[in-house]
Amino acid sequence: YRDLAQREALINRISTQIRESLDLRDILQTAVHAIRTQIATDRVLIYQFDEDWQGKVIVEDVSPPWCSTLGAGTDNCFSSGYADYYISGRVRAIDDIYNSGIDECHLRFLEQLQVKANLIVPILLNKRLWGLLIAHECRGPHHWTGTEIELLLSLAGQVGVAIGQADLYRQATENADRAQQEAENLEKTLLELQHTQSQLVQTEKMSSLGQLVAGVAHEINNPVSFIDGNLSHAWDYAQDLLHLIELYQTHYPEPIAAIAREIDKIDLGFLSADFPKLLESMRVGVERIKSIVMSLRTFSRMDEAEIKPVDIHDGLDSTVMILQHRLKANGDRAEIQLQRDYGDLPPVECYAGQLNQVFMNLLSNAIDALEDQLEAGTQRQPPLITIRTRLTKTEDVEIAIADNGPGVPEAVRNRIFEPFFTTKPVGKGTGIGLSISYQIVTEKHNGTLICEADPGQGTTFTITIPQHQGTT
Repeated sequence: YRDLAQREALINRISTQIRESLDLRDILQTAVHAIRTQIATDRVLIYQFDEDWQGKVIVEDVSPPWCSTLGAGTDNCFSSGYADYYISGRVRAIDDIYNSGIDECHLRFLEQLQVKANLIVPILLNKRLWGLLIAHECRGPHHWTGTEIELLLSLAGQVGVAIGQADLYRQATENADRAQQEAENLEKTLLELQHTQSQLVQTEKMSSLGQLVAGVAHEINNPVSFIDGNLSHAWDYAQDLLHLIELYQTHYPEPIAAIAREIDKIDLGFLSADFPKLLESMRVGVERIKSIVMSLRTFSRMDEAEIKPVDIHDGLDSTVMILQHRLKANGDRAEIQLQRDYGDLPPVECYAGQLNQVFMNLLSNAIDALEDQLEAGTQRQPPLITIRTRLTKTEDVEIAIADNGPGVPEAVRNRIFEPFFTTKPVGKGTGIGLSISYQIVTEKHNGTLICEADPGQGTTFTITIPQHQGTT
């Protein structure tokens, strides 16, 4: 170690070994093994402090026949403030425990560990004392040279940096796991809500649904806000970690065999590319839940009023406004045009909130169909949704919502109003929207809801309800 260049090369080599892993246990075990091997001492260990400045030995590398100290804590003979000595970054080197002036209690403790000489340097994490890096000589006294002390100090600094990186990785992983768990809990809650909502509509208890939905929407909004906030941090952590991995690969292109095998095992290239996509899909899911909460709140507020005459066009326009963001062009996806062909309608007696929910479901389905067609590259015409209203010959009110999308096969069309029937992928639809819409129109408004949809000819949903509702 006399040559400075050799010492720097040694520090760099050991530092590379230490920092090639993001698992804390692997980092520390690699560190103590590499250090003990290089300085040819009998035992090297790492002692970690807890919040009360107590602690224990968490990793060690020891040569036979010397005993293990793994799990050992502080002895009673140490004063409560012994950690203060190292907080400022000071080093303690004892060449011979019998000629060092230490007290009898401390001497007996070191004898139990078979220690004849020791060197202790602090491990600092963000300028805070995290633990101690300790070298033991058990065969006999040993004079710790300045070079050995500088080497151990440098490596303790590298261990501190590696611990910080591992801690960052752990936090990012925990945040991602927590967000995933919350998302799964929310999905379960939403499914339970949808099932309850369907049952209430079927038994004509829509009057109590508004209060239920408002309460559930409030309960959902709190955890979804937590997830939304954590996802941004998880994204930042992921970017930091991926950047760190890129730096490792740039500066240390030839990892040790164990790391190389692990890289192949986990398919690091795929993981690096897929992890941001995973977080993005979770973000999209959160945005979808937030959109549902907004719709539920709108629904619950509007359902507070009893049946009364309303302008159907106002309800249609407000629903279109809520969905406006989905009509706009998105990346390579073309804008979905919306055409209104409104007739001259009188005020219509209805449950405005319930009808607006029907409009929301039908328009959302039309947008979904067109988006799927556009993504598949099979939409031959500019995507278009048309809303038409008119009075029929029998003075009933007719609202038609049509799209020029792919249409619906007859086998699907025959089941389209069944509860929980859906042809959408998991996570994109529950199959409850059209079922509820059908019941709102037919049972609550004494009307009809029909679907006309030949494959390749687009889909049209037509609502027909009387102008005036009888007493229920």
